[in-house]
Amino acid sequence: MSGCSTKESDINKAIQVAKEYKTLELEASKPAQNTEVSMEQIRNKEESVKPLMTSVFFEQNAASRTYQRAFAISQYKQSEIVVSDLEFTKKNQSDDEIELSYKGTMSFAKEQIALDGIITLLKENDAWKVNNDVYNMEALIKILDEMISK
Repeated sequence: MSGCSTKESDINKAIQVAKEYKTLELEASKPAQNTEVSMEQIRNKEESVKPLMTSVFFEQNAASRTYQRAFAISQYKQSEIVVSDLEFTKKNQSDDEIELSYKGTMSFAKEQIALDGIITLLKENDAWKVNNDVYNMEALIKILDEMISK
């Protein structure tokens, strides 16, 4: 019986980490008008998400500038970005890996983007850490492309 409760406890812990990660990754405050995104803002965001991720996944995302996206969109739209209604469902689970599907909403200005993805967490030193996150970022890329082309 304790095996079931341990697996359930692992799922709950993994969901908690995944939810915190997605919120930190995608949310941003409304920027002051005519200001640039600072390296300090990006570093602060990176430092806040880093403990929630495996080192390999963190390095990949830092190198691809993943944590600049929310700031760039909030600046372009002159709006805060809020993530809400995040719901996670277990897809697969082993002793050291959990795969969750998720849905949620990313809101800014008068727009909303429905989030839909799969996040994988690995157990490292008794803690669940995000190791992969694949979601429908096409809408975000479209906004970033629009911003660049102006």
